[in-house]
Amino acid sequence: MKPNIAQEQILTDAMSSERPAIFVSGAAAGIGRACAELFAQQGWFVGLYDINADGVAALAASLGKDNATCGTLDVSDEAAWQQALADFWAKSGNRLDILLNNNAWPATGSPAD
Repeated sequence: MKPNIAQEQILTDAMSSERPAIFVSGAAAGIGRACAELFAQQGWFVGLYDINADGVAALAASLGKDNATCGTLDVSDEAAWQQALADFWAKSGNRLDILLNNNAWPATGSPAD
C-alpha cells in the first residue's frame, strides 16, 4: 500500500513545521499509548489512531488539542489508512517524521506456525 502523499512532497514539506510529528497506530492502550505519551512529553505532535475511538479520544484530551490529534483506524482497511494519513498530514503542519505502526493482529494457529 502506498499513501497518496508523494515521498517528494514529504521531503519538501518536512521543514514546514518546526515541531516533529509522529503517527501512532494502536495508540489507545498498551505500548502504543505509552509511546504516544512519551513522544508528547518530549514535545512532539502526536497522531493517535486506533480501532478504539473512545480510547484515542480520551488520550488526545489528556494530551491537549495543541499536542495531539486522533481518529479511528482499522489497519486492515487501506482506504482508512489513506484517510487517517491525510487527516494527520493536515493537522501536523504537513509533517510526518515517524510512523509507528503498532497494532495488534489476532494470531491464528500455534506459535510454531
